[in-house]
Amino acid sequence: MIDNFLKKYNLTRYQVAKISGVPESTLVSANDSHINSLSVRVLQALAMATGKTPGAVLDELIKQQGNPIINFMQAHPGLDKQLVNDIEDLMIKIHNDGGALSNVTFNRYYDEGDDTNERATVAMQNLKQQLTEFLNNKRPD
Repeated sequence: MIDNFLKKYNLTRYQVAKISGVPESTLVSANDSHINSLSVRVLQALAMATGKTPGAVLDELIKQQGNPIINFMQAHPGLDKQLVNDIEDLMIKIHNDGGALSNVTFNRYYDEGDDTNERATVAMQNLKQQLTEFLNNKRPD
């Protein structure tokens, strides 16, 4: 993830380490990590090397990562296909109604327990309920 970000700026992890003083081994570990587990120290190092703010770096990394819902579903191929289809349909309806899902994250999922099919299914069921409620609250009766 970090390497792809740095390519845009013609930088390497080695160069970021030299500019920021953050050990290259820290950047190597961060490159293999999920975006939710990036430290402020790494974001500050990337910001220093690119001339951006840490917030702007994080925004770019999130944008680079893509839709978190789609990424989550792709990372869990054992999810019930009908549940996945229902969520995709809800996402399309929300998009067509002018809604945005850019604030959806799976931070709690990754922070609060093991990554299992059972927990992923519960997370998707909860998401389906939240998307349905969002859609119902957004539409006039």
